[in-house]
Amino acid sequence: MAQLTPTPSHLRTVLVISSISGVTLLGSFVSGALTVALPSIAADLGIADDSLQWPSSMYALVNGAFLLLAGGLADTLGRKTLFLTGTALFVVLSLAVSFAKSSLSFTILMALLGLPPAVLAPAGTGILGAVFPPSRTKAIAFASLGAGQPIGFIVGLVLGGIFAHKWRALYWLLAALSACLGVQAIFSLPPDIHLSRKQIFGQLKEFDWTGASLSGAGATCLIFALSDAESAPDGWSTPYIPALLPTSATFIVSFLWWEEKRERDQKHTLLPLSIWKAKGLGTMIGVVFFAWAPFNALSYLCTLMYQQVQLLSPIRTAIYFLPMCGAGLFLNVLAGSLTGKVSTLKLILIGVLLNAAACSAFIFLNPNAGYALGMLWVMLLTVGPDIFFSAANLLIQNSVGQDQQALAGSLFNVATKFATAFGLAICSAISTATSRKYTAQHSVIGSANDESTISASSSTRTILSTSSGISSRALLEGLRAAGWACLVFNVLSITVAVAGLRGGGDTAAKRRAGVEVIGDGLGPFSDPSLSSAPSQQQLEALGNNFELRRLPTRSSDAEGDNAAARSRRLPGQPIAEAPNATGSNIIEGDS
Repeated sequence: MAQLTPTPSHLRTVLVISSISGVTLLGSFVSGALTVALPSIAADLGIADDSLQWPSSMYALVNGAFLLLAGGLADTLGRKTLFLTGTALFVVLSLAVSFAKSSLSFTILMALLGLPPAVLAPAGTGILGAVFPPSRTKAIAFASLGAGQPIGFIVGLVLGGIFAHKWRALYWLLAALSACLGVQAIFSLPPDIHLSRKQIFGQLKEFDWTGASLSGAGATCLIFALSDAESAPDGWSTPYIPALLPTSATFIVSFLWWEEKRERDQKHTLLPLSIWKAKGLGTMIGVVFFAWAPFNALSYLCTLMYQQVQLLSPIRTAIYFLPMCGAGLFLNVLAGSLTGKVSTLKLILIGVLLNAAACSAFIFLNPNAGYALGMLWVMLLTVGPDIFFSAANLLIQNSVGQDQQALAGSLFNVATKFATAFGLAICSAISTATSRKYTAQHSVIGSANDESTISASSSTRTILSTSSGISSRALLEGLRAAGWACLVFNVLSITVAVAGLRGGGDTAAKRRAGVEVIGDGLGPFSDPSLSSAPSQQQLEALGNNFELRRLPTRSSDAEGDNAAARSRRLPGQPIAEAPNATGSNIIEGDS
């Protein structure tokens, strides 16, 4: 766990936020660069068309499989330690990828490169959650974390196009960026609690390695099955795909049983099931899952629309994606100013409705229309969920104790990873079935009614996998059907949000009443000028669906945090004492 340090200067605060936000940039940089540069990499290393999806799929697979383990280790051994380990791995593995000489070595090294983001994401999120008290600074920190995604993707897209034929330079640049962020983190992040060698070995011995193995195996089988289903030789009918689904379910159910048993025996657990009792946590995970599924699926559907229906080049596709990345950056910046002023539910509704509008525009799009009249609006509206990225992260972080901040960060990232795999799998299945049905109804592929024939093998991974050519008209009908699926995901996200978060009342009114709001994602706020308890009329005006209580003093806060730390620590682990009454151990933010 990161040790809270004396109040830093504003420069130190900026360095802390930029160090952690930068790691998000690194992960999305890889995704953006691969979007454009992968065809050139395939030509250089001899990667076959039917294996082209493997590097990116393995990168995402390893990243998703190790998130929970990384979150547990960060909360146990130290978040800064895991953070610096992740940056060092990024440097070493990026350089290793740059020297790949064959398709096999490139795929294996890309899989290993998925490990550093899995380590960095929960550790960085946990540091932000533990170091900054509920304040405007904390909201800005999480908004900056979200802004790193579009910035990294933009940079990756542009540089991927520029260095497509000199792709090794991309990984040299990635290694250099990782090294710079690592050096910055060494001097800016608060130190971990010092542990002796005996304490470290004791904690590793007591760590829930069985739970980590079960969760990793379950995540690996599920993500692999969902990601590879439509690129497998016979699609969903390929024998290993249906076999992996019940296998993953068995691992996941075993993991949940094991965690319940460990928690009942008061042993260290990777994912305590009692964490789901935290007010608002389950609801927000559900909202994030159903919002990120169409967010990422629609982005990929747009790639297919550009390259396989409108027949655009990869570099032109990258240019057409730039407005989407710019809009995402704008919404993350806007979110930083709105969090704490606008309720989380309102931000969710705005973000999901924006993405729903993008789905509607995509469904009814005329592919022959100009960019400004068609796909531009899809690009601008797709990123709607970015507006509640920071609010969702804050709610999840504030719903757990100080000793579980990295675990909360890993839950958020696991939800987005599984949502991406699930959304793509559902959309691909619907798109494939619709295209095949259309083809069967039109006996002659490439007839006068269809513009062209598109091979199932292309320079980018395709979610349509058939043994024969597919007409662009059939492909378009399939993409539109997948767009309807994305729209349904948005409806589910709104339903979960309204059912779980409605009735919170006015956040500003709660703040004026000097009460703590548990479950709205904004953390505790108080008005020090209020010396008496709020009246019954005030409480009734605040709404009935929030848990309201008078804020304790800073000293009692510290006692409560210390008690929670004692109840959750591993044997032999020192207790991270909460700040004393003076608050001198907290990085202060603007209140």
